[in-house]
Amino acid sequence: MPGAVRVVAVLTLGAVLSGCGIGASPSDPIGRRYVSTEVTGRPIPGGGPLELSFPARERLAASAGCNRFTGTADLSGGQIRAGTLASTRMACPPPRDGADDWVRTLFAGAPRWTLDGEILTLTTGSVTVTLTERTNGR
Repeated sequence: MPGAVRVVAVLTLGAVLSGCGIGASPSDPIGRRYVSTEVTGRPIPGGGPLELSFPARERLAASAGCNRFTGTADLSGGQIRAGTLASTRMACPPPRDGADDWVRTLFAGAPRWTLDGEILTLTTGSVTVTLTERTNGR
C-alpha cells in the first residue's frame, strides 16, 4: 500500500473507532457503560441498580430497575444537564415503581460528575451515586 494511502486508511480507522467510543479518553465517559455500586442519600426504590451509559456525545441512557430513559445531555463544566428524557412506559410493581421518579429527580438536579479511571461519581445536593464501568466481559 503506498505511503499516502496507508496514512489515510489509518486516520480514517482512527476516526471511526473514536466515533464508536473505542479508545475513549480515561477522563471522558462517552461510549462507556456504568452500573451503580453505592448510593448515599435517598436510595433507589427497589434497590436499583442505576445503569447509565453515554452511547454518543450529548446522549445518555439510564435505568434504575424499571423503565429505560434516553435523551440529550450536556456534560460540559463537570455537570450533567439532561434535556427531556423519553422513557419506556412499563408499569413496575412496588417498590420498583418509584425508581423512575428517582431517575428523573437525579437528572433534574443537574448532578456534578467526576471520573476516576473506571469510577464515575454523580453528586447532587441530596444524593451521591458511585458507578463502576462495565465492559462487554463483565
